[in-house]
Amino acid sequence: MFEVLTLPPKLVVQAVEDLHILAKALRRLTEPEGDLKWLTEAARTLPQVEDELTAAVQSLHLDVAQVPDVVRPLHGKLDELGETLAHVDENMKGLNVNMGDLDRDVEGLDGNLQGLDGNLQGLDGNLQGLDKNLVGLHDTAKSLDRSMAALSAQVTTITDEVQGVRKDIAELRDKIPGL
Repeated sequence: MFEVLTLPPKLVVQAVEDLHILAKALRRLTEPEGDLKWLTEAARTLPQVEDELTAAVQSLHLDVAQVPDVVRPLHGKLDELGETLAHVDENMKGLNVNMGDLDRDVEGLDGNLQGLDGNLQGLDGNLQGLDKNLVGLHDTAKSLDRSMAALSAQVTTITDEVQGVRKDIAELRDKIPGL
């Protein structure tokens, strides 16, 4: 008991102030709208929130498991696109060959026109060769046009499928809170 009486007065005043602060805080926490009520309510709803979060994660796992099934058909479409591009490349090579032939024929035609004064028969032969090359060029252009139409159709199909995948991903994003 003498020990309490020997304490410095400042310490006693500080202890009383601290005891007063603790009493106010305890009173505030235990009021009907105090922090303990919020904490109690949060602890009570925690299992429900945990169950909802678990269900959302399971749903997400199911949705993520479906992604390969959605993406797998795109591989086939990309392979088809590669084949179409290979055909376009072949047609372009044929077009280049025909353009080279056409260039040579035009050069020959020019030479023949300079010697027009007695060389009309040679000119006729060159014109026939030019005609054949133009027919080949026309056929190659038609083939290229068909290949480009097929390529355009495949690009449209792939674009539609990519849009579908984007939509699926957007739906996944909507199912994941906070993203």
